[in-house]
Amino acid sequence: GVSVLYCIRTMKVKTQNRFDIPEGVTVAIKNRIVTVKGKRGTLTKDLSHLKLDFSISPKLKTVTVTRWFGYKLDNATINTAISHIRNMCTGVTAGFRFKLRFASAHFPINVSVEKDVVEIRNFLGEKRVRRQPIPSWLKVYRTDVAKTKDELVVEGIDLEEVSKYCALMHGECAVKNKDIRKFLDGIYVQTKTNIEESN
Repeated sequence: GVSVLYCIRTMKVKTQNRFDIPEGVTVAIKNRIVTVKGKRGTLTKDLSHLKLDFSISPKLKTVTVTRWFGYKLDNATINTAISHIRNMCTGVTAGFRFKLRFASAHFPINVSVEKDVVEIRNFLGEKRVRRQPIPSWLKVYRTDVAKTKDELVVEGIDLEEVSKYCALMHGECAVKNKDIRKFLDGIYVQTKTNIEESN
């Protein structure tokens, strides 16, 4: 006889989770577009692709995210949405600071910040100047050489933007056609912290 294996997917009628809004932050949600305001600025994120219900309780200072008639993967989007809102709240209060370090074996990498462009020279001794434009809402600067050598700092309130431009600079210095276990030259993200450290 033929054995038939039936996969039963369980659906939950209602799944929800809450997020406490921190002090000094206001959250507004309209048509699943989230706006978060804090002392460092305002962030907006479109979450309309997620089939979720958002409700804000001004009295309890909480955001409740609900999913109706969802399977396991559908319900997982609840915590995804809450993580986005949490990152936005952290950004408008504490901000994000990523520190990049330059690694070079033979040819020292020369990095300069000119207005809104980061210029990378002498990577693996190449003559080509690598240029990475930086948007106005991000702050990029070199650390004082006396304090820390070969370090670049990227600061901003949007975690996705800060990490994106760090990744683009890392990708600019990718070693081609060589054994990357031996040729470790490049720009790497060393630390990910907040601009305002919590006590």
